[in-house]
Amino acid sequence: MAIFDKDIRILIADNKDFRNIWLGETSAHFGGQLTSFLLPLIAVTYLHADGTGVGLVSAVQFVPVVVLSLIAGVMVDRYPPRRTLVTASVAQGAALAVLAAFQAADGLNFGQLVVAAAVIGVATVFYEVAYQSTLPRLLPLNSIAAANGLHQATYSVSTLAGPAAAGFLVGQLGVSPTLTVAAACSAGAAVSGLLLRGVKAPEQPRESALKAIGSGLRYTWSLRPIRDLCVQAGLSNLHEKAFLTVFLVFAVRDLDMSGTTVGVITGIGSVGALIGSLCATRLTRRWAVGGVLALGAVLAAVGLLLVPAVSQVGGYVAVLASVAMMVNGFGVALFNVFAVSLRQAIPPEHQIGAVTASYRLVALGTLPLGAVVGGALADALSPGRALWAVGISYLVVSFWLTFSPLRGARTLEEAQKLGRTTDTPESQDADRSPSV
Repeated sequence: MAIFDKDIRILIADNKDFRNIWLGETSAHFGGQLTSFLLPLIAVTYLHADGTGVGLVSAVQFVPVVVLSLIAGVMVDRYPPRRTLVTASVAQGAALAVLAAFQAADGLNFGQLVVAAAVIGVATVFYEVAYQSTLPRLLPLNSIAAANGLHQATYSVSTLAGPAAAGFLVGQLGVSPTLTVAAACSAGAAVSGLLLRGVKAPEQPRESALKAIGSGLRYTWSLRPIRDLCVQAGLSNLHEKAFLTVFLVFAVRDLDMSGTTVGVITGIGSVGALIGSLCATRLTRRWAVGGVLALGAVLAAVGLLLVPAVSQVGGYVAVLASVAMMVNGFGVALFNVFAVSLRQAIPPEHQIGAVTASYRLVALGTLPLGAVVGGALADALSPGRALWAVGISYLVVSFWLTFSPLRGARTLEEAQKLGRTTDTPESQDADRSPSV
């Protein structure tokens, strides 16, 4: 554990509740990455689905983020997180176990795969909102950034290892045993959730779900620092997805790269993300939290803009593009660590679920739009020109946070005070009303 920052090592050693929930999140992340790669793989190789079918299997795992994030926020703020974490993990594990049983018996069909993918997507939304809303209830404010750095590192490793493990296990053991391994990961997350006994839901008046969702959205949007984070995250994800969509077409058609090479180049970005997540809290010992946050957004854009630049070099394009992707991953990790930390630190406890759900809705809701925009630009401009267009546009919007009051916050404590003192009358009313 020497690779971890001292604050992270202390956090793991001294906080039993955090250690348990982090281990559960690690298991859930690895299982999630394995599953997200495995289900489309089953559709292609075993069910011989066409491109539309494969897209449907991937999409139904993502659609619940848009449809159910706000409802998940209501549930998390009304019930103890232990209940949500365990229920979501059990539902996901059960869906995977049923798929394994069907495959072992008579073989899967496409309908069963789609239904299971939808259940897994729903469970993932509730688990992620519950996990991210629970951290600030377990930890003091000065430990949140270290915890999120560890979370981002775990995510980066899972992103690298999950798909590789899925391909290896399917090749060596077959589909049914691999599904069973994924189900076991969900079981591990459920056990972790069961051990979380001391965290209760905030006490607050009850109101209808629709009213709670509305008040949560009003609060989130009227709070300037949180609104700035939402906008930056949404714009960044839109450009990231558009760029990766165009890059796949460009690399295969214009650079004659194989799908494996493209996957390796893209995956190497996770190495940069791992480095960034482990360095994040160290950087704030010299620079302001707000400055590192803004720097991360800009570095992420610079990394992607380097890709079309190095493609003009001629030789070693794959190596240089991989380095550019590492710069992007490093910047994304810096932004994510502190964006999550700030959105957990700024709101009062009874609004954390609402802010988490609203943020995820905006941040992740732009991903399908980015894929569509990227594909359209590749067809309209040519893939090479589309890469430049998306990269330059991304660089421009990456400076959004430099105009935010968050830019001057040196610590999470300062950002928290900033958030509490820049509430508009609308946000103050939302704070006094029954919240989600």
